[in-house]
Amino acid sequence: MDTRNTGIALAVATLWALCAAAQADSYRCGRQLIRTGDSAADVLQVCGEPRYKDRGQATLRLGGAEKSASVERWYYKKSRRSLEHVVLLHKGRVVAIEVGGR
Repeated sequence: MDTRNTGIALAVATLWALCAAAQADSYRCGRQLIRTGDSAADVLQVCGEPRYKDRGQATLRLGGAEKSASVERWYYKKSRRSLEHVVLLHKGRVVAIEVGGR
């Protein structure tokens, strides 16, 4: 394989890896957006009840440093063909929105 093909293969593999753990700054529910910093009540009002909730630990950037913190994950999926979005909440606020698979 020549260096051009190797470079293309490496670029494709890198993009695929980044997409697998993508994070979004916002998530559209109908005509409105939820964003990091929004309250849990705002998310419920805009998006409704999630299809699933769980609790666990996640590494978050809090106060300028990365720390392990307890989070609640709310799972939303608009349709069978849409991507799943996971809203992470810490102390009642959206701290991250992750884009998952189908």
